[in-house]
Amino acid sequence: MTCHVRELSEARFSTMAGEWQRCLGQSDADPLFMSWPWLYSWWETWSQVLGLDLLLVGVFDESDSLIGLGPFFSRYLETPMGLRVRRLHVLGNAWRIEPTVRSEYSSVIARRGQEALVRSEIFGFLAGQSWDELVVCDITAEELSLWKNAVSETLGEAQYVTRSEDKGVRVDTTALFADWRAALGKNTRLKAFNRRRYLHGLGCVEFETAGSEAERAVFFSGLNEFHQWRWGKPAFNTQALNFHQRFIARLPDSGMQARCSTLYLDGARISVLYDIDTGRGRYNLQSGYLENLDPKLSLGTLHLGFAIEDSFRDEGCCYYDLLAGSGKATHYKSRFNGSPVRFTTVQLVRASVMRMIYRGQARLPQRFRQKLNHYLKL
Repeated sequence: MTCHVRELSEARFSTMAGEWQRCLGQSDADPLFMSWPWLYSWWETWSQVLGLDLLLVGVFDESDSLIGLGPFFSRYLETPMGLRVRRLHVLGNAWRIEPTVRSEYSSVIARRGQEALVRSEIFGFLAGQSWDELVVCDITAEELSLWKNAVSETLGEAQYVTRSEDKGVRVDTTALFADWRAALGKNTRLKAFNRRRYLHGLGCVEFETAGSEAERAVFFSGLNEFHQWRWGKPAFNTQALNFHQRFIARLPDSGMQARCSTLYLDGARISVLYDIDTGRGRYNLQSGYLENLDPKLSLGTLHLGFAIEDSFRDEGCCYYDLLAGSGKATHYKSRFNGSPVRFTTVQLVRASVMRMIYRGQARLPQRFRQKLNHYLKL
Protein backbone atom coordinates (compact mmCIF):
# COMPACT_ATOMS: atom_id res chain seq x y z
CA MET A 1 0.00 0.00 0.00
CA THR A 2 1.25 3.46 -0.90
CA CYS A 3 0.89 6.11 1.78
CA HIS A 4 2.39 9.41 2.79
CA VAL A 5 3.04 11.15 6.08
CA ARG A 6 2.96 14.82 7.00
CA GLU A 7 2.99 17.07 10.03
CA LEU A 8 -0.37 18.66 10.80
CA SER A 9 -0.79 22.19 12.08
CA GLU A 10 -2.59 23.31 15.20
CA ALA A 11 -5.25 24.91 12.97
CA ARG A 12 -5.82 21.53 11.29
CA PHE A 13 -5.95 19.83 14.69
CA SER A 14 -8.75 22.16 15.77
CA THR A 15 -10.98 21.26 12.80
CA MET A 16 -10.36 17.53 12.28
CA ALA A 17 -12.84 16.08 14.77
CA GLY A 18 -14.73 14.10 12.15
CA GLU A 19 -11.79 12.51 10.33
CA TRP A 20 -9.96 11.89 13.63
CA GLN A 21 -12.95 10.02 15.07
CA ARG A 22 -13.43 8.01 11.86
CA CYS A 23 -9.79 6.97 11.93
CA LEU A 24 -10.02 6.14 15.65
CA GLY A 25 -13.15 4.05 15.05
CA GLN A 26 -11.25 1.98 12.47
CA SER A 27 -8.42 1.32 14.94
CA ASP A 28 -7.85 -0.54 18.19
CA ALA A 29 -6.63 2.59 19.99
CA ASP A 30 -8.47 3.56 23.15
CA PRO A 31 -11.81 5.23 22.26
CA LEU A 32 -11.69 7.68 25.17
CA PHE A 33 -8.13 8.78 25.84
CA MET A 34 -7.07 8.82 22.19
CA SER A 35 -10.25 10.56 21.03
CA TRP A 36 -10.28 14.02 19.48
CA PRO A 37 -12.56 15.52 22.18
CA TRP A 38 -10.20 14.35 24.93
CA LEU A 39 -6.87 15.22 23.30
CA TYR A 40 -7.89 18.49 21.68
CA SER A 41 -9.52 19.68 24.92
CA TRP A 42 -6.30 18.74 26.72
CA TRP A 43 -4.24 20.68 24.20
CA GLU A 44 -6.55 23.68 24.33
CA THR A 45 -6.36 23.76 28.13
CA TRP A 46 -2.64 23.31 28.77
CA SER A 47 -0.56 23.91 25.64
CA GLN A 48 -0.14 27.67 25.99
CA VAL A 49 0.23 27.85 29.76
CA LEU A 50 2.92 25.14 29.67
CA GLY A 51 4.69 26.37 26.52
CA LEU A 52 4.20 23.19 24.46
CA ASP A 53 4.97 22.78 20.75
CA LEU A 54 2.62 20.51 18.81
CA LEU A 55 4.06 17.66 16.75
CA LEU A 56 1.01 15.99 15.22
CA VAL A 57 1.86 13.37 12.59
CA GLY A 58 -0.77 12.17 10.13
CA VAL A 59 -0.53 9.17 7.81
CA PHE A 60 -2.69 9.16 4.66
CA ASP A 61 -3.46 6.54 2.00
CA GLU A 62 -3.49 6.97 -1.81
CA SER A 63 -6.87 8.71 -1.69
CA ASP A 64 -5.63 11.07 1.04
CA SER A 65 -7.80 9.41 3.70
CA LEU A 66 -6.41 9.50 7.22
CA ILE A 67 -5.23 6.04 8.32
CA GLY A 68 -2.99 6.90 11.26
CA LEU A 69 -2.05 9.55 13.79
CA GLY A 70 0.94 10.15 16.00
CA PRO A 71 -0.17 12.75 18.58
CA PHE A 72 2.97 14.25 20.10
CA PHE A 73 4.25 17.52 21.49
CA SER A 74 7.70 18.74 22.47
CA ARG A 75 9.21 20.95 25.11
CA TYR A 76 12.76 21.96 25.95
CA LEU A 77 14.14 21.58 29.44
CA GLU A 78 17.30 23.03 30.92
CA THR A 79 19.12 20.89 33.48
CA PRO A 80 21.35 22.24 36.30
CA MET A 81 24.27 20.66 34.38
CA GLY A 82 23.67 23.04 31.49
CA LEU A 83 22.17 20.43 29.19
CA ARG A 84 19.34 21.55 26.92
CA VAL A 85 17.11 18.56 26.21
CA ARG A 86 14.29 18.43 23.71
CA ARG A 87 11.77 15.96 25.08
CA LEU A 88 8.83 14.58 23.08
CA HIS A 89 5.64 13.51 24.85
CA VAL A 90 2.45 11.81 23.77
CA LEU A 91 -0.50 14.20 23.97
CA GLY A 92 -2.57 13.85 27.12
CA ASN A 93 0.09 13.93 29.84
CA ALA A 94 2.65 16.57 30.84
CA TRP A 95 5.10 14.30 32.64
CA ARG A 96 7.54 16.20 34.86
CA ILE A 97 6.11 19.48 33.57
CA GLU A 98 2.91 19.97 35.55
CA PRO A 99 0.04 17.76 36.74
CA THR A 100 -2.88 17.74 34.31
CA VAL A 101 -5.63 15.18 33.94
CA ARG A 102 -4.34 11.65 33.54
CA SER A 103 -4.58 10.05 30.09
CA GLU A 104 -4.15 6.27 30.06
CA TYR A 105 -3.74 3.74 27.22
CA SER A 106 -1.37 6.08 25.35
CA SER A 107 -0.68 4.95 21.79
CA VAL A 108 -0.53 5.93 18.17
CA ILE A 109 -3.73 5.50 16.17
CA ALA A 110 -3.58 3.07 13.24
CA ARG A 111 -6.28 1.66 10.97
CA ARG A 112 -6.78 -2.08 11.53
CA GLY A 113 -4.77 -4.20 9.14
CA GLN A 114 -2.27 -1.39 8.53
CA GLU A 115 -0.82 -1.01 12.02
CA ALA A 116 2.76 -1.97 11.12
CA LEU A 117 2.78 0.37 8.12
CA VAL A 118 1.40 3.29 10.13
CA ARG A 119 3.85 2.83 12.99
CA SER A 120 6.74 2.54 10.54
CA GLU A 121 5.69 5.78 8.84
CA ILE A 122 5.21 7.66 12.11
CA PHE A 123 8.49 6.59 13.68
CA GLY A 124 10.27 7.04 10.37
CA PHE A 125 9.03 10.63 10.41
CA LEU A 126 10.21 11.06 14.01
CA ALA A 127 13.64 9.71 13.02
CA GLY A 128 14.06 12.75 10.80
CA GLN A 129 13.25 15.17 13.62
CA SER A 130 15.67 16.62 16.15
CA TRP A 131 14.89 15.43 19.68
CA ASP A 132 16.65 13.73 22.60
CA GLU A 133 13.99 11.79 24.52
CA LEU A 134 10.46 10.53 24.05
CA VAL A 135 8.25 9.96 27.10
CA VAL A 136 5.07 7.91 26.84
CA CYS A 137 2.87 7.67 29.93
CA ASP A 138 0.60 4.77 30.89
CA ILE A 139 1.24 2.59 27.87
CA THR A 140 0.22 -1.07 28.01
CA ALA A 141 2.79 -3.85 27.65
CA GLU A 142 1.27 -4.94 24.33
CA GLU A 143 1.44 -1.47 22.82
CA LEU A 144 4.96 -0.88 24.13
CA SER A 145 6.14 -4.08 22.44
CA LEU A 146 4.76 -2.83 19.11
CA TRP A 147 6.49 0.52 19.62
CA LYS A 148 9.80 -1.19 20.28
CA ASN A 149 9.55 -3.14 17.03
CA ALA A 150 8.81 0.02 15.05
CA VAL A 151 11.53 2.01 16.81
CA SER A 152 14.20 -0.65 16.14
CA GLU A 153 13.37 -0.49 12.43
CA THR A 154 13.42 3.30 12.15
CA LEU A 155 15.46 4.87 14.95
CA GLY A 156 18.04 2.19 15.52
CA GLU A 157 19.88 2.28 18.83
CA ALA A 158 17.85 3.67 21.71
CA GLN A 159 17.62 3.08 25.43
CA TYR A 160 14.38 2.45 27.33
CA VAL A 161 14.13 3.72 30.90
CA THR A 162 11.10 2.67 32.96
CA ARG A 163 10.02 5.61 35.08
CA SER A 164 6.93 4.22 36.80
CA GLU A 165 4.46 1.33 36.74
CA ASP A 166 0.83 1.14 37.76
CA LYS A 167 -2.10 -1.20 37.40
CA GLY A 168 -5.75 -0.83 36.57
CA VAL A 169 -8.75 -3.15 36.39
CA ARG A 170 -11.19 -3.70 33.52
CA VAL A 171 -14.42 -5.66 34.09
CA ASP A 172 -15.72 -7.71 31.15
CA THR A 173 -19.43 -6.86 30.87
CA THR A 174 -20.21 -9.23 27.98
CA ALA A 175 -20.61 -12.17 30.36
CA LEU A 176 -23.66 -12.86 32.53
CA PHE A 177 -24.02 -10.36 35.35
CA ALA A 178 -25.19 -13.07 37.77
CA ASP A 179 -22.04 -15.12 37.12
CA TRP A 180 -19.76 -12.11 37.57
CA ARG A 181 -21.50 -11.08 40.79
CA ALA A 182 -21.38 -14.63 42.17
CA ALA A 183 -17.61 -14.72 41.59
CA LEU A 184 -17.03 -11.65 43.76
CA GLY A 185 -15.69 -12.04 47.24
CA LYS A 186 -18.30 -12.17 49.97
CA ASN A 187 -17.30 -8.82 51.46
CA THR A 188 -17.22 -7.05 48.08
CA ARG A 189 -20.62 -8.48 47.16
CA LEU A 190 -21.97 -7.23 50.48
CA LYS A 191 -20.61 -3.69 50.04
CA ALA A 192 -21.47 -3.32 46.35
CA PHE A 193 -24.90 -4.95 46.24
CA ASN A 194 -26.31 -6.50 49.40
CA ARG A 195 -26.28 -3.24 51.36
CA ARG A 196 -28.79 -1.61 49.00
CA ARG A 197 -31.76 -2.69 51.11
CA TYR A 198 -30.06 -1.32 54.19
CA LEU A 199 -29.50 2.03 52.45
CA HIS A 200 -33.16 2.24 51.43
CA GLY A 201 -34.08 1.58 55.05
CA LEU A 202 -32.33 4.80 56.07
CA GLY A 203 -34.60 7.06 54.01
CA CYS A 204 -35.60 8.08 50.49
CA VAL A 205 -32.90 7.09 47.99
CA GLU A 206 -32.77 8.93 44.65
CA PHE A 207 -30.40 9.12 41.67
CA GLU A 208 -29.87 12.17 39.50
CA THR A 209 -27.83 12.43 36.29
CA ALA A 210 -26.50 15.88 35.47
CA GLY A 211 -27.48 16.80 31.91
CA SER A 212 -27.14 20.56 31.52
CA GLU A 213 -24.02 22.66 31.94
CA ALA A 214 -25.45 24.18 35.12
CA GLU A 215 -26.23 20.75 36.57
CA ARG A 216 -22.72 19.56 35.76
CA ALA A 217 -21.28 22.61 37.53
CA VAL A 218 -23.18 21.59 40.68
CA PHE A 219 -22.03 17.98 40.20
CA PHE A 220 -18.33 18.90 39.94
CA SER A 221 -18.65 21.23 42.90
CA GLY A 222 -19.94 18.31 44.94
CA LEU A 223 -17.17 16.05 43.67
CA ASN A 224 -14.53 18.58 44.69
CA GLU A 225 -16.18 19.03 48.07
CA PHE A 226 -16.08 15.29 48.81
CA HIS A 227 -12.44 15.11 47.74
CA GLN A 228 -11.52 18.11 49.87
CA TRP A 229 -12.96 16.36 52.92
CA ARG A 230 -11.29 13.02 52.16
CA TRP A 231 -7.96 13.98 50.61
CA GLY A 232 -7.43 17.58 51.69
CA LYS A 233 -7.57 18.89 48.10
CA PRO A 234 -10.17 19.06 45.31
CA ALA A 235 -10.41 16.39 42.62
CA PHE A 236 -10.06 18.99 39.86
CA ASN A 237 -8.38 22.39 40.00
CA THR A 238 -9.58 25.31 37.86
CA GLN A 239 -7.72 24.20 34.73
CA ALA A 240 -8.90 20.61 35.08
CA LEU A 241 -12.49 21.79 35.49
CA ASN A 242 -12.11 23.86 32.33
CA PHE A 243 -10.80 20.78 30.56
CA HIS A 244 -13.74 18.59 31.58
CA GLN A 245 -16.27 21.25 30.64
CA ARG A 246 -14.71 21.57 27.18
CA PHE A 247 -14.42 17.82 26.78
CA ILE A 248 -18.03 17.11 27.75
CA ALA A 249 -19.30 19.89 25.47
CA ARG A 250 -17.65 18.09 22.52
CA LEU A 251 -19.09 14.64 23.29
CA PRO A 252 -22.44 14.79 21.41
CA ASP A 253 -20.73 14.72 17.98
CA SER A 254 -18.39 11.89 18.99
CA GLY A 255 -20.88 9.24 20.04
CA MET A 256 -19.71 9.42 23.64
CA GLN A 257 -21.72 10.42 26.69
CA ALA A 258 -20.87 11.76 30.14
CA ARG A 259 -22.64 10.05 33.04
CA CYS A 260 -22.45 12.39 36.02
CA SER A 261 -24.45 10.48 38.63
CA THR A 262 -25.39 11.75 42.08
CA LEU A 263 -26.86 9.59 44.84
CA TYR A 264 -29.15 11.34 47.33
CA LEU A 265 -30.52 10.24 50.70
CA ASP A 266 -33.52 12.25 51.88
CA GLY A 267 -32.50 15.03 49.50
CA ALA A 268 -28.90 15.21 50.73
CA ARG A 269 -26.05 14.44 48.33
CA ILE A 270 -24.07 11.45 49.63
CA SER A 271 -22.15 10.11 46.60
CA VAL A 272 -21.13 11.18 43.07
CA LEU A 273 -19.74 9.13 40.18
CA TYR A 274 -18.19 10.52 36.99
CA ASP A 275 -18.21 8.02 34.11
CA ILE A 276 -17.74 8.32 30.36
CA ASP A 277 -19.62 5.97 28.03
CA THR A 278 -17.80 5.55 24.70
CA GLY A 279 -20.29 3.11 23.21
CA ARG A 280 -17.73 0.31 23.39
CA GLY A 281 -17.08 0.64 27.11
CA ARG A 282 -17.58 2.75 30.19
CA TYR A 283 -14.77 4.46 32.12
CA ASN A 284 -14.85 5.54 35.75
CA LEU A 285 -12.92 8.82 35.84
CA GLN A 286 -13.67 9.96 39.38
CA SER A 287 -15.89 9.38 42.37
CA GLY A 288 -16.53 10.99 45.73
CA TYR A 289 -18.77 10.27 48.67
CA LEU A 290 -19.70 11.24 52.18
CA GLU A 291 -17.49 9.44 54.65
CA ASN A 292 -18.85 8.02 57.88
CA LEU A 293 -22.52 8.28 56.91
CA ASP A 294 -23.06 4.86 58.44
CA PRO A 295 -20.48 2.27 59.58
CA LYS A 296 -22.30 -0.45 57.63
CA LEU A 297 -22.09 1.40 54.31
CA SER A 298 -19.25 1.83 51.83
CA LEU A 299 -20.89 4.43 49.61
CA GLY A 300 -18.19 4.52 46.95
CA THR A 301 -18.34 0.76 46.43
CA LEU A 302 -22.13 0.79 46.53
CA HIS A 303 -22.36 3.49 43.85
CA LEU A 304 -19.88 1.60 41.66
CA GLY A 305 -22.03 -1.49 42.02
CA PHE A 306 -25.00 0.34 40.49
CA ALA A 307 -22.85 1.65 37.60
CA ILE A 308 -21.27 -1.72 36.80
CA GLU A 309 -24.63 -3.48 36.87
CA ASP A 310 -25.99 -0.89 34.47
CA SER A 311 -23.05 -1.57 32.14
CA PHE A 312 -23.92 -5.27 32.08
CA ARG A 313 -27.45 -4.34 31.01
CA ASP A 314 -26.16 -2.25 28.10
CA GLU A 315 -25.79 -4.65 25.15
CA GLY A 316 -23.30 -2.39 23.39
CA CYS A 317 -21.01 -2.09 26.42
CA CYS A 318 -18.13 -4.58 26.46
CA TYR A 319 -16.32 -3.46 29.62
CA TYR A 320 -16.37 -1.21 32.65
CA ASP A 321 -12.91 0.26 33.17
CA LEU A 322 -11.88 1.22 36.68
CA LEU A 323 -8.59 2.60 35.33
CA ALA A 324 -5.32 2.93 37.24
CA GLY A 325 -4.82 4.02 40.81
CA SER A 326 -5.67 2.65 44.23
CA GLY A 327 -7.81 3.71 47.14
CA LYS A 328 -6.72 5.53 50.26
CA ALA A 329 -5.97 2.34 52.19
CA THR A 330 -6.23 -0.60 49.76
CA HIS A 331 -6.36 -1.39 46.04
CA TYR A 332 -10.13 -1.81 46.16
CA LYS A 333 -10.45 -2.06 42.37
CA SER A 334 -8.77 -5.47 42.34
CA ARG A 335 -11.74 -6.88 44.27
CA PHE A 336 -14.17 -6.32 41.38
CA ASN A 337 -13.22 -9.52 39.56
CA GLY A 338 -11.80 -7.74 36.52
CA SER A 339 -8.78 -8.27 34.32
CA PRO A 340 -5.64 -6.48 35.47
CA VAL A 341 -4.21 -3.87 33.11
CA ARG A 342 -0.56 -2.99 33.61
CA PHE A 343 0.63 0.47 32.66
CA THR A 344 4.19 1.66 32.23
CA THR A 345 5.59 5.14 31.87
CA VAL A 346 8.70 4.75 29.78
CA GLN A 347 11.37 7.06 28.46
CA LEU A 348 12.91 6.37 25.05
CA VAL A 349 16.36 7.96 25.13
CA ARG A 350 17.89 8.82 21.79
CA ALA A 351 20.73 11.27 22.51
CA SER A 352 24.04 9.51 23.23
CA VAL A 353 24.97 11.74 26.17
CA MET A 354 21.60 11.09 27.79
CA ARG A 355 21.95 7.34 27.26
CA MET A 356 25.30 7.50 29.02
CA ILE A 357 23.76 9.36 31.98
CA TYR A 358 20.89 6.86 32.38
CA ARG A 359 23.19 3.85 32.03
CA GLY A 360 25.31 5.24 34.84
CA GLN A 361 22.24 5.85 36.97
CA ALA A 362 21.10 2.25 36.53
CA ARG A 363 23.89 1.17 38.90
CA LEU A 364 22.56 3.38 41.72
CA PRO A 365 19.97 2.44 44.37
CA GLN A 366 16.46 3.36 43.24
CA ARG A 367 15.79 5.89 46.00
CA PHE A 368 19.04 7.73 45.34
CA ARG A 369 18.42 7.59 41.59
CA GLN A 370 14.98 9.19 42.07
CA LYS A 371 16.44 12.00 44.18
CA LEU A 372 19.19 12.57 41.62
CA ASN A 373 16.72 12.75 38.74
CA HIS A 374 14.56 15.17 40.69
CA TYR A 375 17.56 17.43 41.26
CA LEU A 376 18.74 17.14 37.64
CA LYS A 377 15.16 17.59 36.34
CA LEU A 378 15.50 14.39 34.31
